Amino acid sequence: MPRETHYEALGLTPDATLDQVEKAYQFFAAMYQDLAVATYSLLGPEEQREARARVRQAYETLKDGSQRRQYDAQLAALTAPVPVAAPPPPAPAPRPVPVRIEAPLAPRLLPEPVTGPSLRKTREDLGIPLQHIAAATKIGVRFLEYIEADRHKELPALVYLRGFLQEYARFLGLEPRRTAESYLSRLPKP
Repeated sequence: MPRETHYEALGLTPDATLDQVEKAYQFFAAMYQDLAVATYSLLGPEEQREARARVRQAYETLKDGSQRRQYDAQLAALTAPVPVAAPPPPAPAPRPVPVRIEAPLAPRLLPEPVTGPSLRKTREDLGIPLQHIAAATKIGVRFLEYIEADRHKELPALVYLRGFLQEYARFLGLEPRRTAESYLSRLPKP
């Protein structure tokens, strides 16, 4: 079964009318267009193209009555319950494992001034892929790459950058405010 159904791609239920399909398509097509405000800082260009393609494919299928009936039949076949001969015997209950509760760690500080390469080194030392941080923080991978490469000209407006830096630092267990301010102190003055 696909990652998401055509109905889910357009935020609809299977009983949606043709008018609702059309309106949903117009909404999502606008939302995923290049440089759309709603997704500019969340999705990179390739992610936007993929989202537009999913929305377009969903629309093309759901707007055509015969294609939609075929699609609905395929969905029904995929979601039909599969008969099971007999349930397996229950597994023995796991033995409780003692849990050791520790106090939360205090946020760490990087040597001043904080640079993109020092942030990248910290992330790599922790073994965290950049895509994992992007998914968890909803910051586009390209902006995280720009931060780590100190590509100051490609960075977003200061208000966004400060928030991105704080979220990035928080994810790495660094002190968010001081990390962001240290990084920002190195930026060229406008």
